[in-house]
Amino acid sequence: MKPRVKWILLCGTWLASFCSQSSEMTFEWDWMLSAETVQQRETVFSLMTDNEHQESFNGLLDVQIGYQDWNAVVALKGNDLYYYSNLESQDKSAEAELIVSELFWQSSVDISNTSLDLQLGKVRVDWGVGYGYRPLDIFTPYRRNPVGIQVEEGAGVASVSYFDNQGEWSLIYTDSSWTQQEGSELEEQSEQQGIGIRRYALVGDTEYQWVAYYDDVRQGLLGASVVTVLDAAWEFHGSAVYQSKYLSYEQSNITLYPVTLEKEENAYQALVGFTWANDVGNSIVLEYWYDSRAWGKSDWKNALTVATPSYQQGFNQANMVQHNMMFHWSLDPNAWSTWEWSRDISWLSQFTPTFDVLYSPEDNGVIATQWLNYLLHDSGDSSIEMELAARFLTGSDDSAYANLPDKHMLLLNLKGRF
Repeated sequence: MKPRVKWILLCGTWLASFCSQSSEMTFEWDWMLSAETVQQRETVFSLMTDNEHQESFNGLLDVQIGYQDWNAVVALKGNDLYYYSNLESQDKSAEAELIVSELFWQSSVDISNTSLDLQLGKVRVDWGVGYGYRPLDIFTPYRRNPVGIQVEEGAGVASVSYFDNQGEWSLIYTDSSWTQQEGSELEEQSEQQGIGIRRYALVGDTEYQWVAYYDDVRQGLLGASVVTVLDAAWEFHGSAVYQSKYLSYEQSNITLYPVTLEKEENAYQALVGFTWANDVGNSIVLEYWYDSRAWGKSDWKNALTVATPSYQQGFNQANMVQHNMMFHWSLDPNAWSTWEWSRDISWLSQFTPTFDVLYSPEDNGVIATQWLNYLLHDSGDSSIEMELAARFLTGSDDSAYANLPDKHMLLLNLKGRF
């Protein structure tokens, strides 16, 4: 029996035992409805006689469950509840997925007057620092800043942690094959089992972290991060990872040969960034990151020249390009009351604008995303938000981002909690 099938059966057994004790359980419900329209375009990889236009409607209901030392997050995701495409060959039918994002036991034991925290089950382990990219999220791939519905799953985890005066020591075993959702070929082949140690420390205004990890795919990984407060307005964060082996789509030296998924040696990822915030409510994040596993400028130039469908696999790498720069801006709703022109416009007190620009300096590609969020209702126990999101993929004609099949996407999201 496959590990994923075993995990689904195990989840069902555990959830059944949860339900039998429902009177002692706590529930927090979240929901989201998303109407999406996507405009596709002709690229060197996909020639079209007419631009394709797609419309879809999707839904999500998830619940966080707590029972004694047990915790779970279960999501019911509805895909393509409504779907339309101007191409008859692109018809899709509605489907539903029941996804166990997390299901774990967490407790503590005392051994020789030493308290140890224990964790066992399916857990989302989030060690990364950064906004646009997080090199230290090394167990399961997390999608950064999605505009629509996304369900993130954890990995199988067994960990023990010890806390001292400065921070935490952790010993962890993980198995990333516990995910239920199907991923890309690269994600499926990169599923790993391994063991590692992590140290986290807080010294003054600075957080330090280092990780040593060994698994059957990367065969050795070292990582570190730092987050420090520079003054009342500025924060610096950075992280770096080295791994001995990695999987990557490799181009052939023979023209028109398809790309193949190969195991390579020695990969590096690094990120540096700053966060600036002022008293008014502006928040800005500036980041640069590098990923040696991604295709470089010469690789993408060759891919766009050959332009066979298999070369689109370069879009499935963890990062599409090696060098990336991110600009992020958001405004706290309280800021509207500080300006005379907006002080008397009452609805602005519930309005949060956000704007991102991802820029590829090697080929001048751009992905721009904006979110306009309005809080319709918040009673403390329940809330409803309406969000308009838009993402535009553009830049130079010979850039990787400008040759993605999606030209732009617009979404109207309605989400809440009860």
